[in-house]
Amino acid sequence: MKWLRTLIIFDKGDVIASPDWSAVHESYVRSIASIDFPRGSGLLKLRKKAKRPDGQWNRNGVGFLKKGFLEHIVDVEGWHAEVNFDLGSNNQPPKLKLFPSLNEHQEPITSEFGDFDLVTTGSNGMHIAIEWETGNISSSHRSMNKLAIALAAGTIQAGVLIVPSRELYEHLTDRIGNIGELSGYLDMWKKLDARVERGLLAITIVEHDLLTDEPDFPYLPSGNDGRAAQGRAKKK
Repeated sequence: MKWLRTLIIFDKGDVIASPDWSAVHESYVRSIASIDFPRGSGLLKLRKKAKRPDGQWNRNGVGFLKKGFLEHIVDVEGWHAEVNFDLGSNNQPPKLKLFPSLNEHQEPITSEFGDFDLVTTGSNGMHIAIEWETGNISSSHRSMNKLAIALAAGTIQAGVLIVPSRELYEHLTDRIGNIGELSGYLDMWKKLDARVERGLLAITIVEHDLLTDEPDFPYLPSGNDGRAAQGRAKKK
């Protein structure tokens, strides 16, 4: 799999110049490059999406890509998977107003942010979290918001969302989060830096190495949940 580019959404405190950030970026880019299909080929070759006789589409699943990334970054690079950062006292409801009384109100926080896909600590103590996108576009928004909240709380100093390019998206399960659909929100996330004392928020974009329309070349396997099935079959 190819690393295309990393977009720095904001960088407070010159995190980008730190040795920890450089080492972390190199680490997860190596893990991206480790994803290949067929296994052992060294390249990610994908079957192009194809319309079936019934007018619906065959596409590649996304679980295989995340699995390959996790295997390398955990087993080889030494990161930790599915780790929760407890925001503790920083996770307090904001002071709001009710209408029409205009009384002060704090709406209780009744939902959890969930685990980060991956975390690590740099040699100089920097905490970094990564989210790898395998869900639909709303999942990408949740991941970016979660990373921004953790950065504002000071729980992490760097947060990264890894998403497919628009070109890769075309051949994956329908509606998977991708940079094309996130591009219109970058300015909004950039302005969240005002809440961060020191921290970096980034989006890394990945893509296949090769495409083929060989009829005997297999598609990447898909999950069996309703959303995956819907994405495989949707007309477009």
